[in-house]
Amino acid sequence: MREQKARLAEFVGQGGPLRGQALHRFAVGTVAAVAKLHARGATGLRLGKESVALGPGGQVLIGWRTSGPPAHSDDVRAWADLVVFAATGSEYGDTTVLPPALRIAVAQCRRPDAASRPTSGDVLRVLLSRSVAAAVASVDDLLHKAG
Repeated sequence: MREQKARLAEFVGQGGPLRGQALHRFAVGTVAAVAKLHARGATGLRLGKESVALGPGGQVLIGWRTSGPPAHSDDVRAWADLVVFAATGSEYGDTTVLPPALRIAVAQCRRPDAASRPTSGDVLRVLLSRSVAAAVASVDDLLHKAG
């Protein structure tokens, strides 16, 4: 494990793409942070491989800056691109390396019609339902504990 926090771009560049549980934790951690910020009214988060870092314990740290009025749907699109980068080393990488539930979530978040994209809370619910233990945790409880 790396001892210091590192931007996602550096982390993937040095250690390679995330796989398995590490990728799932990253996806859940980032979308939970986005959902929390959305619940507080922040949008236009400008998520990217340079604004997201991984801490020594695997926690996700987002150095977000709002860029104006973009909708929540733009943030979930950026989240999807971020997950693909984490898994492949490229925002346009092959999504077949993603586990099925994550691949479906990413595809929905990348829909061309912004109005048809899920909310960050919806994505979080889908990813948490991947395991029995996570399915019992409510989204509200998770967001409350995070902040």
